[in-house]
Amino acid sequence: MNLSRVLAAVDFSTPARSAFDYALALAKRHGAKLAVVQAVPPDQPFNWAGRGRLTLKTDLRRMADEAQVEFTYRVQHGDPAEIVVGSHQRRGLDRLRAGSVAERVIAKATVPVLLVPARLRTATGGAFRHVAVAVDLRAGSDGAVERALALASDTADRITLLHVVPGFSSGVPPHLYRYGVAEYQSQLVRDARQRLQLAVPAQRQSRAAIHTRVLRGDTAAEISRVVSSIGADLLIVGAPRRGAVARALFGTTAARLLKVIDVPLLAIPGVGQTSAREANVSLPAA
Repeated sequence: MNLSRVLAAVDFSTPARSAFDYALALAKRHGAKLAVVQAVPPDQPFNWAGRGRLTLKTDLRRMADEAQVEFTYRVQHGDPAEIVVGSHQRRGLDRLRAGSVAERVIAKATVPVLLVPARLRTATGGAFRHVAVAVDLRAGSDGAVERALALASDTADRITLLHVVPGFSSGVPPHLYRYGVAEYQSQLVRDARQRLQLAVPAQRQSRAAIHTRVLRGDTAAEISRVVSSIGADLLIVGAPRRGAVARALFGTTAARLLKVIDVPLLAIPGVGQTSAREANVSLPAA
């Protein structure tokens, strides 16, 4: 995967600085240009926090110069989600109406989006050695798997493909056995294991070790649990588009995972928006 331009959204928060660190490391590793954008809220004048922005710009430019990364910095006035991507979560009715900035960007993005959570477990310097991939066994998963193969390609790297079968995470209640629920769920698991083995394209040779795991239960909860238990340092998910009403009522797997994981999440746009074979891409980081 050859990144040519990395776009990082920043504000004055600690999570934003972590996102910038990842963006800088990725730009340096790939010889890419780094563009930083900061949004001035639409309800504030354009000169809002001007002195603080100047200080932030100076600090970030110094870091980019030290890393020998080409750096540009822009300030724009308006809705942050429309400008680029952010990292703050909203709650309650505000979230139901509009969703967080990050969720809205995931839903609209046409390039891969790297989201760095506030509860970040540890920084990796942009080198991802153990990549977990949430695979839903639909066509939209192809791009996520392809990204994982591109990011973790050395013999010391590891890729873990995860698929969750909805249902009982701790066994089926005995009174349901008579209805064949247990057998049906077991069949779903067996089928998922077989299909997960075929998720890696036959023509793609990878030096990384590839493992598969089929889980049962709530998708976001189970993936978050396993990502933490196996020590993955990046989670990749597909992010198919949904209508505004569907997003408000049900959210997306990527948005739900963003609230509970402690490693960066790389959201890959769905089918028809981008291709995993597009080598030169821009990668927003938030």
